[in-house]
Amino acid sequence: MEKDIHFKLAGYDVLDEVGMIYERIHEDLSQTVNYPRWPRGIYPTEESAQEAIDKNELYILKDHQQIIGSVILNQEQDLGYENVDWQVEAKDYEVMVIHTLAIDPRFKGKGYAGIMIQKIKQFAVQKHCLALRLDLTQGNVPARNLYQKHGFYFTGIADLHRQSAGIDYSEMFEYNLKKPHDQLESIEKVIDDFVRERDWHQYHTADNLAKSIIIEAAELLECFQWDDDYDKEHVYEELADVMIYSFQLAEFFDVDVKEMICSKMKKNRLKYPVEN
Repeated sequence: MEKDIHFKLAGYDVLDEVGMIYERIHEDLSQTVNYPRWPRGIYPTEESAQEAIDKNELYILKDHQQIIGSVILNQEQDLGYENVDWQVEAKDYEVMVIHTLAIDPRFKGKGYAGIMIQKIKQFAVQKHCLALRLDLTQGNVPARNLYQKHGFYFTGIADLHRQSAGIDYSEMFEYNLKKPHDQLESIEKVIDDFVRERDWHQYHTADNLAKSIIIEAAELLECFQWDDDYDKEHVYEELADVMIYSFQLAEFFDVDVKEMICSKMKKNRLKYPVEN
């Protein structure tokens, strides 16, 4: 699939198409939930796309000859970025900032947003950047989940002085291009962010977490209680709960999950050697 997908700088020849994508997004948001709080007719628009093209900052994702989406990339960190506790030490010219990543609603759910993010990472590396950064309107759950899935770390809440647009605070994210986070680390971060945002760590003692693992394991077993005609989605949800509490218990003891599992597997190999 990806061999026919291209990520490239946009020219004025695609301006109309990008403008139409923005309009379809606004229509989609009006019928669902406007998580990014993009005001229709104000931003993003064909005019804002033209401004980005003028600055050589608008990039498009194409599958064959079809424009799937667009994104604005530059090194402009808005007012308020300087107060964020960034994990990567980098000069301004070593940071690439992601703005207005937009996927045509006609292609939602097909993985194009993830492909776009991968292309952005590759492009930023080519530009010798050390970090990718972005901000999301507080409460933009779908975008937050997307970026965390792809290894971006939540670095806190910031005031970017956008009260005039009805946005009090923004959620800040960063991706370390020199030391990319693997999938396991991303999962741990997603779980920790969820718990920390709700101040639930205070309840997560070792005994409570261990009890929760057993309780969720029992609920997993209940999926198979009477016959083999089980609901796979229900099984996946209960299995996820078991794993989530297991990750939290590992965090409580401040152990590296990968190191812990590898160490135990070494012991298992000694205990259960392969018979020749």
